[in-house]
Amino acid sequence: MRRGARETKGKGNSPDQQAFTTVGDLLDEQLVPAKLNAALYRAAAKIPGVVVVEHVKDATGREGIALAHVDQQSGDRTEWIFRPQDICLSRQPRCEGQEANGIKPGTVLENTAVLERAVVDAQKQRPGGRYRCVRTRSPH
Repeated sequence: MRRGARETKGKGNSPDQQAFTTVGDLLDEQLVPAKLNAALYRAAAKIPGVVVVEHVKDATGREGIALAHVDQQSGDRTEWIFRPQDICLSRQPRCEGQEANGIKPGTVLENTAVLERAVVDAQKQRPGGRYRCVRTRSPH
């Protein structure tokens, strides 16, 4: 085992959590073709520990299907909610575990819904007022 690997073993994300996080970052932060988007969802669904959750609501109350994964270190459960007609929507509730730092199990820590994406011609240019993102955070 390499020296750096020995020093960091057991620290940071597990390989499965890192894969889930990386795919989620790509889905959430990038504008990708629909076929690639679908392929990323299919790949994420194959990560060990990922489950499908039906009838989940996003930050705006729209119902969709979620891919969910529990981070074994933090106990947080991340859900990516999506609908066939929409782009990535994400929600991150607390896992059903022990109460931690006064936060009860099941408390939603962050709830985000991406409603539209657009391409612009220049850096810092806003897409004509069409871009909206809804974010809600728990007071915890």
